[in-house]
Amino acid sequence: MSFQDLPADWPQRPITDPAIFTDAVDLLASEADRRAGAIYVLLCEPDGRLAQPCVITDLDDTAYRNKGAVFAPFTHFPDLGLVVIIARPGRVQTVDADREWHEAAARVCRDAGMPLLAVAVATPPAIWRVDDQIDSAMTVTRSA
Repeated sequence: MSFQDLPADWPQRPITDPAIFTDAVDLLASEADRRAGAIYVLLCEPDGRLAQPCVITDLDDTAYRNKGAVFAPFTHFPDLGLVVIIARPGRVQTVDADREWHEAAARVCRDAGMPLLAVAVATPPAIWRVDDQIDSAMTVTRSA
């Protein structure tokens, strides 16, 4: 599966719908960002539909030391929820840095009273939800 498998009505569906989630992440997280590293913050309507995708590519040492500061600017939209995509190279498994990004997003959202709807990791070969098992049903594996 890949973004080419997205149904035509995917923009009208909640981004967290398991039937489209990994394919939508595949569409949004570019190959270049997966190789270089980036954080995507997807602002979503109360019903979970994608309202505005945002990408942060300039992840310097300050961002890695204070991950919560990366998410803070997105908390000024109290009627929206967030989906976070961690785009990175490396292993096809959840690593400590993924968990740290997830925890930072959860803390910032909780403090702001915003729902954190989902967190995903996108690497060049695969995509998965951080809180899901990596298996063939939830992983997009890309061909070389």
